[in-house]
Amino acid sequence: MDLVEALRSFEAVAAERSFTRGAARAGQPQPVASRRVAALEEHLGARLLVRTSRRVDLSPEGARLLPVARELLAQADRVEHLFAGDAPRTVVAVPAALDHRARAAVRRGLPHLAVVFADDHAAARAAALAEGRADLALLPAADDRAEVRVPLGVAAADDPPARFVVEVLRAAAHERRGRPRALHVLAEDDVPPVRDPLRLACFAAGLRHDQVRVGTPDAEAWTSVFEHGDVVLASAAEAARQGVGWAPLVGPVDARGYRLEAPASTAGPLAGPERAGLLARLAAGLGGTVAGAAGAAGGGAS
Repeated sequence: MDLVEALRSFEAVAAERSFTRGAARAGQPQPVASRRVAALEEHLGARLLVRTSRRVDLSPEGARLLPVARELLAQADRVEHLFAGDAPRTVVAVPAALDHRARAAVRRGLPHLAVVFADDHAAARAAALAEGRADLALLPAADDRAEVRVPLGVAAADDPPARFVVEVLRAAAHERRGRPRALHVLAEDDVPPVRDPLRLACFAAGLRHDQVRVGTPDAEAWTSVFEHGDVVLASAAEAARQGVGWAPLVGPVDARGYRLEAPASTAGPLAGPERAGLLARLAAGLGGTVAGAAGAAGGGAS
């Protein structure tokens, strides 16, 4: 068994919650992806994916493996590109949600660089940049400094209203002894510009402290949507990937803001039109748009 390719199949199916879409994401025929995942489960002696009539979900063991698999795949990609011709290797740290069509577009747009993607949550991307393990990183930014904006809303198993207000999660008096519906804030949004104003708005609306769950592992948060009727703060693309409804959120947070950063000691490997093109491809791959701050950013990454 080729462990790296088996993990690549597993990661793609887990991300898409579908063997068909996951195989396409990994660039593999669907029967090949299925065989590789089955071989990986047999090799590890654990059930990683739970197949239902509608979708594929992560088992608890699969949820434990997924972040490790992503880390290993990122390292494997770096090894493959380490000696790729004479092009300088450029590590770009990005959110795991960046779709693979956009990744291919990024590489096509920078043919003189050997681009390697490092997927991780926001804090880990910042650490990779600070420690010299990344040349560029898409990092959270306040709205007035953002170069990319990804609209945020609420994902729910049932079709939410056209616009979602957090007050609808407030439990009625006769329901307050049981477990109330919760709003999950994923690790990607566990950053001050998103987390803090959202928490304040939820508590001002009368929600209990245990109804705002910050930093929930992705697999657990999405499982809770189906298990408990919870909702997840997410982009429309993330909700579509999980096969659930989505509505924009009425409140103090309407988007994730990102800024493309380089190490403080350098201007970064890109300038001018190349940097603008990279921002546009990253924005499209996350279901967002280039913000006004990008136009004022000048040539280099700050």
